[in-house]
Amino acid sequence: MRAGEVLDGRYRLDRKLGAGGFGVVWTAYDSNIGRPVAVKVLSEEKASDEEAVERFIREARTAGSLSNPHIVTLYDYGRVQRGALSTHYLVMELVNGRPLSAVLREGTPDLALSLKWVRQVCKGLDAAHRSGVVHRDIKPENIMIADSGEAKVLDFGIARLLTQSGGGLTSTGVVIGTPPYLAPECWSGAPIDGRADLYALGVVLFQLCTGQRPFNAGSPVTMMYQHLNDPPPPVHTPDPALAVLVRQLLAKDPADRPADAAEVRRRLREVRLGPEEPSAEVLRRRADQAWQHGAAGRPGEAVRILTPLIPQLARVCGPDDVRTLRTCHDLALWLARDGSPGAAVALLTELSGALGEPDARADVLRDLDRWRRACERGGPGPDRPLSLRQLLDG
Repeated sequence: MRAGEVLDGRYRLDRKLGAGGFGVVWTAYDSNIGRPVAVKVLSEEKASDEEAVERFIREARTAGSLSNPHIVTLYDYGRVQRGALSTHYLVMELVNGRPLSAVLREGTPDLALSLKWVRQVCKGLDAAHRSGVVHRDIKPENIMIADSGEAKVLDFGIARLLTQSGGGLTSTGVVIGTPPYLAPECWSGAPIDGRADLYALGVVLFQLCTGQRPFNAGSPVTMMYQHLNDPPPPVHTPDPALAVLVRQLLAKDPADRPADAAEVRRRLREVRLGPEEPSAEVLRRRADQAWQHGAAGRPGEAVRILTPLIPQLARVCGPDDVRTLRTCHDLALWLARDGSPGAAVALLTELSGALGEPDARADVLRDLDRWRRACERGGPGPDRPLSLRQLLDG
């Protein structure tokens, strides 16, 4: 196939994105819908291989049944007959970005960013596992990092339904998957479930923490021995809880690993990479001190204290907690008194839709009306741009 060729009268192939053992992935344009897509075309050599075609069709059926923001969406599967040859193809969401493997070649990413990506992969895996699908080939090459910063899982070509019997071996005894990321049960042919994907994710997480894989044997036989018998090297992380999680993900026995991807995601959210956060009580005392500054005629000092305090409250109490949102209300009042009523009105407007507690919402609406009228009478004055989401995220 060549650039400019139109596949099946619909998909114009524009540029090769990459090639592998099973075929070529192209950027393409869907003339029916009018959108850019990615098209994976099975190679002519593999098109005559019944097992390869079966795997290709299985990927279409498996990925096509899954819907999650962190799984690359599959739009279409087709086959074009060209003389004696059949061209099989998949049409997928085009993700502008690069695989995690390319990111790792440039060095170990920032750990906070890495944990965000792994949490997002967990969301995708959780959706797949709940649908009865085990990916079986989680590795950096199959995790796309979009230019938007989001992580997405792709390539369900060797996925297995949980209702299917069997483990990680084919009928001929060939191991399925990528050796450095294969769980022990995949090597032994034991039954597999979603915890095999969690083991592979543990290998990826080990890489993101250390810059290398836990097992790096030069031959598949030695690699198998390491996965089945050798303990992984210890991981040193800012939060010991992260090192414990990595060790548990790499447990030889699936029963010793976390129960599911949702648990892994929850535990990753609890990892603390910096100094321990102060308690909610300590943060509320600081907010009270800010109020005292404002009430004493120092609204600028109140703003200075509250602006970094609110993201801490969001992390400790939650971004939707009434304590966090009432402190945002306090900040709006002192912004208005510090010469930024327009910023106060914008913040109060967002708060009026975010607060569910009736009394707190009534207070916000009262002050919103007051400062909106003040702005209409005298103009908004000099303001600093500020949104509720930016404020909560710090």
